[in-house]
Parts: sequence; C-alpha cells; structure tokens
Amino acid sequence: MGIFDKFSGISRKRKIELFFNVMKPSETDKILDVGGEVESSSCKSRQFIDTFPHKENLSVVNLSAIHIETIAEKYPEIDARVGDACSLPWPNDYFDIVYSNAVIEHVGDYERQKKMASEIMRVGRKWFVTTPNRWYPFEFHMRLPFVTWLPFHGYLKIGQIVSYNHVKRKYAYGLKHDHLKLMTARELGMCFPGSRIIKQRVTFMPETLIAVGEKKNKRERTCSEQHGFAGKDR
Repeated sequence: MGIFDKFSGISRKRKIELFFNVMKPSETDKILDVGGEVESSSCKSRQFIDTFPHKENLSVVNLSAIHIETIAEKYPEIDARVGDACSLPWPNDYFDIVYSNAVIEHVGDYERQKKMASEIMRVGRKWFVTTPNRWYPFEFHMRLPFVTWLPFHGYLKIGQIVSYNHVKRKYAYGLKHDHLKLMTARELGMCFPGSRIIKQRVTFMPETLIAVGEKKNKRERTCSEQHGFAGKDR
C-alpha cells in the first residue's frame, strides 16, 4: 500500500469515527448514504456502509449501477438504489441522518452542488457531508501539488495536461476532470446554511471540510415542504 492509500485510509477512518461521535446514530435511526460504496472482501474496509452495524436501517444511492449491484449482493438488507444525488427519490424528512463522503465535489458546477445540498436537507433531519478542502496545497484526485492555488479553476486545466490515473496507478496525459469542482469552507457553508463546518486534518492543515447540521423546528420542515426542498431560499 502506497503513502497516498495509507493517508486516504487514515482520513476516511477519522471521518467515520467523527460521524459516530458527533451524530450518535441510534439503532433505529434511518440513515441514507449518498454515493456510498463497499470494499471488496479482500480489503480492510474504510467505507461507511461496511462499518455501520444496522444495515436494515440503511439506504444507499449511487449513480453507478455496478456499485449498487455490489452493495445489494453483499448486503441484501440495504435499500440500494441507482440515482442522482441532485434528485433523491425519497419524500421530505424521510431519514434521520444523511451521510455523504467526498461526493459533492463530483456532481458538477456550484449550482449542482447547491442542488445536491438542498436535496440532502430536504430528505434528512440531520446531515454529515464531507468534501476535500480547495485550499489544501495538494490535489489528491490528480496527485499534483499547488494546483489548487491557481485562480478560478485553473487546476482543471493543469489536470487536462497531466494527472494521476487511479486505474492504471500512474501519471498520464490528457485526462479529463471536468466533473471535479473543489469547494472552500465558505462555499460549503453557503450550500448548507446554519451548519457547522468542521475542518479535519491528518497532516499540517485541514484536508477535509465537513458540514454538520440539523433542522431546528417544525416550522423549518413545513417551509421545506412548501418549497419542495429545504434550503432553497434560505
């Protein structure tokens, strides 16, 4: 296992530990994992699905039919569905908690990110959403230093020239990263108004941003029902 895989494993483990410490899910809470995956049986898992003990109360949505099929085979008690994080197929306040790890930076532009956040706040009473920190001086998808400090989204231009191919496990030229839009703490906070933004670090500065929030009262839920999703006009 390389240094980046070790780093990723430590970071993911700490995020899951933080989730259980902060959210304190009960054995009866209904939980949604947006973009969830499972590890193969040969791996020591750092995936939320594998670590959550009450699989019968867990739902998962992922764009990839392959990931959903793998989840359904490994854990048939889980409600696993193919779907878009920006258009979740559940009614308002259906879940006690919504969890999502490093998905929101992949859904598209800032408008799509706001839509995903609104959907999470619509279907969940509480949420725990993580994303890489835009200002960390190393981009882990591309495995390139300092490119995130370029103005606007210059890191995408660099990534089209050279970046890391995770399938072939080597650097390559001409890869596309148009789907990637890294977020700042301010942007994440604007997507999840009223939420606490936690800056988690494994190294010398925070690599991960985490939005933790919940609906405060019945009036807020009534408003979300009227507008179609929470957070649309807040």
